[in-house]
Amino acid sequence: MALLRSAWSRSLLACASTLAVVAGSTAIASCSSGAAPSSTSTSTSTSTGGAGGGGGAGGGDSVPFQADGPEVYVAKVKNILVGLPPTDDEVKQVKANPEALKTLIDGWMTLPEYQEKMQVFFELAFQQTQITSADFIDMIGKAGLGPGGGVPNLVLNVRESFARTVLALIDEGKPLSEAMTTKRLMMTPPLMELYAFLDTWHVGDDSTYSDAFGDAHPKLNLTIEAAGGPIPLAQTLDPTDAQHYMHWYDPDILNFTFQGVAETSCGGLDPVVLPATSYNIHWLLYGGVEGHKGKTVSCGGRGGATSQFSDDDFNAWKMVTIRPPAAGEKPTRFFDIPALRAASELVITTPRPGFFSTPAFFANWSTNTSNQMRVTLNQSLIVATGMSIDGTDPTIPTSTPGLDAKHAMPGTACFFCHQTLDPTRAILSSTWTYAYSTQDLQAQINQKGLFAFQGVQKPVSSIDDFADILATHPAFPTAWAQKLCYYANSKPCLEDDPEFLRVVKVFQGSKLSWSALVRELLSSPLTTNASATKTTAASETVAVARRDHLCAALNFRLGLVDVCGLQVVAKGKAGKPTLIAQIVGGLPSDGYGRGATAPILPNDPTLFYRAGLENVCEAVAAKVIDAPVDPNAPMAKHWVSTGTPDAAIADFVGTIMALTPSDARATPAAALLKGHYTAALASGENASSALKSTFVTACLAPSAIGIGM
Repeated sequence: MALLRSAWSRSLLACASTLAVVAGSTAIASCSSGAAPSSTSTSTSTSTGGAGGGGGAGGGDSVPFQADGPEVYVAKVKNILVGLPPTDDEVKQVKANPEALKTLIDGWMTLPEYQEKMQVFFELAFQQTQITSADFIDMIGKAGLGPGGGVPNLVLNVRESFARTVLALIDEGKPLSEAMTTKRLMMTPPLMELYAFLDTWHVGDDSTYSDAFGDAHPKLNLTIEAAGGPIPLAQTLDPTDAQHYMHWYDPDILNFTFQGVAETSCGGLDPVVLPATSYNIHWLLYGGVEGHKGKTVSCGGRGGATSQFSDDDFNAWKMVTIRPPAAGEKPTRFFDIPALRAASELVITTPRPGFFSTPAFFANWSTNTSNQMRVTLNQSLIVATGMSIDGTDPTIPTSTPGLDAKHAMPGTACFFCHQTLDPTRAILSSTWTYAYSTQDLQAQINQKGLFAFQGVQKPVSSIDDFADILATHPAFPTAWAQKLCYYANSKPCLEDDPEFLRVVKVFQGSKLSWSALVRELLSSPLTTNASATKTTAASETVAVARRDHLCAALNFRLGLVDVCGLQVVAKGKAGKPTLIAQIVGGLPSDGYGRGATAPILPNDPTLFYRAGLENVCEAVAAKVIDAPVDPNAPMAKHWVSTGTPDAAIADFVGTIMALTPSDARATPAAALLKGHYTAALASGENASSALKSTFVTACLAPSAIGIGM
């Protein structure tokens, strides 16, 4: 499809190219008049990373404060929370009574779209993302999770688990601080298997392996077969069944491949027989086979078999209580799939309190004999308190247990940080090995710690003590209000701003209710820009719609299902990325860096961003205009090019551009879209191409591809 570039589309693209420096209402007004926005309408932008960059008072050229009206900020708040455009009635309610915004926010927080957007927020805020199967090699050793086709879905479960847990705790009315201490997690049967497997398979500080199951059954073999027909799982798991115990049926046993390619020397074996180690069984469960003897050669680890977990298992989320075994009780058998499906408890010996003990957090922040848990500690402090050990903390510990004297002798440049860092991280290394297995070295176990950070000093005798201190640290409320401020405004709030201090006080008074914080901060002028605060007076950040915001808006506004391909479909294999997924993978997204207290929020548009968006919008147009109904998205919006385009254009203005009928910008926007459509027809385009081109033009409008417009 050749897209016509009329004066209208060029003016919109000019607005989009200066998106990060244009005040929301002025930008749309400028674009709807067909002119590129004037430089006098700019406000300070920020490309945040590290300490947060500019964007607060004094960050860049100051301009006179200009308040935003309900047409702008109701759209902003609703987009941030649920990715949807406002209705005319919602804007009118807030015009009549600004306090109505809080009621609207309460309603939006009940929508499923809110759950999806907050899940992504919590995945990032608790640093559970940015992981692949390769990140588990340090934790497990050898080849990590293995090459099985079910592994991508397991990694997705690992990434989502803690965010889903926080959302469930919030629904139960629990304070946000419980995320520091919880031993109840939202889990799937495959995720329960991983936790129980990691409890059985032990990697020591010196990277040596031990295997509780394999050591207890040194002569037991693991047999994978198909020729004999299906084997009931109950027989496979029954240690009293001498004929079938640890004999697993796999119809794809003859299809094992190496790096996706079948080999005659290693494929075609039935059965495959391996030692029954925890590691080998774990690989089997996800459709992989560890190195084994082939027909003529020794074969390396390979995938290609069927996962023993069903597709439904990867989506069967439930709240699971993690606890240690009682006296005489055996831990959960990690390979007992029927028991995992039925269980609401997971019995393991490895301590797993809070966000900082999850496999996702550990996979993100691997440690070693040199780092000795220091990075794990520092990232935990960043998540909980919004601060890191950087040499500026005036807290002087009363003692220094665990201080690495060889690394930081008193009087050296490193000592000031390490006198705080080492005593606090000592409790981590007394709990876990450097591969995050249960610590088994008595010298490490005996080394307790001292928490000394930002004015708080307390001895810690267990990892639960550490979790409790994080939950009650005085910096916790401010840190999480600030994380939400970054999310809502793409820049920090000034922490000495009286309005920000008021919001934090409300959060504290609500007993750390996340919903109370969302309601208060997103209805505050800190977010709405409806009146000047110390944070907003000098500047207002208008950011590009980064990947997760953009994809959520496309999904929810158009009724599409994972149009960007950000989720792995739980069908055993991830499949080939779609064109949109390939493009979106290169767009800016929220993230975080090692040691950074502020999230990385790319806010500025680039030529690559604009080009990527154009291609995304064009691909989406093909899905919603003159397209067959997608069985995976039966509720998706569809427009046809027959007849007049007026109804479709009205939908583009309201749904894509988020301009309500009573908004003064809506009528000229519709007229300009109609002019684009007419010009496209006049240039020789057929009606279908002209309507698709008009959709793309609306899709590239600043109010569609920006945050804060």
